[in-house]
Amino acid sequence: MKTVTTIIRRSPFNSAIASEALRMSLGLLIGNNRVRVVFAEDGVYLLGECSPESIQAPEVKRHIETLQEFGCELIAEAESLQSRGMSQTVFEVKKMNRDEIARLLAESDRVAAF
Repeated sequence: MKTVTTIIRRSPFNSAIASEALRMSLGLLIGNNRVRVVFAEDGVYLLGECSPESIQAPEVKRHIETLQEFGCELIAEAESLQSRGMSQTVFEVKKMNRDEIARLLAESDRVAAF
């Protein structure tokens, strides 16, 4: 079993990249991979009360919920949450600092960054 970590650093509002990264992460589950998703920088906005579909941006909530149902580890970079004033998230995520996330990336067999 390979460990694949997806890092999402982009906002869900100005492109389809964040939504597609989540869809790709779901697809990786089929290949008997251990999938982790790290939300950092503007990617942490995916974890808040947001509705990108209301401005015709691709939906993300359903993808995150499905990842949770399949037991994917969802991680939020603590520094990104703090700098954006996000003390709470809509989804249950593990909060880690940059050093801890760097260790996770080093331990991963594959890393995809978006």
